[in-house]
Amino acid sequence: MELGERLDKRTAKIHPKFMPLSLLFQLIKIAKRKIDDLEANILAYRSGGRGLVIDKPNIPIKVTPELDSIVIHLFADGAAGEFTPSYTQKNKETLDNFIRKLENCFGNFKKSIYFTQGKYQVKFPKAITDILSKYYSIKSYNSYKSKIPEAILKRKESKFKLACIIAFIVDEGNIRDVISLYSANKGLLNGIKNLTIDCNYICSKISFNKKSGNYSFTISTYNLERFYQDIKGLSKEFPTCNLSFKEKEVVFILNRRKIINPKNRLFTEKKILNIIQREKATAQQISKLTNYAYCTIIHNLKRLLNEGKLKRTKSSNKTYIWELA
Repeated sequence: MELGERLDKRTAKIHPKFMPLSLLFQLIKIAKRKIDDLEANILAYRSGGRGLVIDKPNIPIKVTPELDSIVIHLFADGAAGEFTPSYTQKNKETLDNFIRKLENCFGNFKKSIYFTQGKYQVKFPKAITDILSKYYSIKSYNSYKSKIPEAILKRKESKFKLACIIAFIVDEGNIRDVISLYSANKGLLNGIKNLTIDCNYICSKISFNKKSGNYSFTISTYNLERFYQDIKGLSKEFPTCNLSFKEKEVVFILNRRKIINPKNRLFTEKKILNIIQREKATAQQISKLTNYAYCTIIHNLKRLLNEGKLKRTKSSNKTYIWELA
């Protein structure tokens, strides 16, 4: 709770002065007041003496699908503990979406945004993760130790669970012919799978890939149309609960399913070669340009590679670029 201001004579800057929460509780007890009576008078709060400040707080904090999904984002691409928490993403749109979620749930806050090594990162008040840890009984945000909180698993409304599934897909999902979800943490992934089943989406068993060291499962394309419509419905109520830049991949799969391509090897080969003759391309780019399934394109690319008609090079993000031999 902010009490006033303090002039730093060394820098000539004016800093807000805060009251320890423990002292506030003592004063409330002495004054025989309720915490609810003071909510409207809390101007700002932070964690510790130097923590980033939430300067226009939303109090009380409402439990919404956005709040639950923030927890999932932090398990996936976040970092939190006894330090200033952060969230890192290659895609700026997704980073901005995460910041809006925080603002919608907690109010305006001090933050630092960086761009380094091809990724965007935002650092935000530790008070936020302290609150989340307390409410959800989170013991660790570590990728290998985190697990879905019971409060999230036991939600009765499916929109809360759907928001969590969406958040995990945005951070850890891969969309080609199907939606695949990955994690090195089997327990965490199993929790996401349970949320998926609770929402009545059919999914595969969890499998382990020795090469990548990750566990994974897929959401059946049988449910894809309903899944996409459910997401659109949720995002109307909570605009930040969306697939971000990955939405176009789902739309592509839905549109491709309406197109009947001829099952002719020579025809497929010709379409692939026509594209590669114009410019180098990835398998996913070729899939989109031809409207063929990704698995079909990969099968044909490997065959053409073995026949000596194509060659490939690995890009910086470990994706193969295909070109004429």
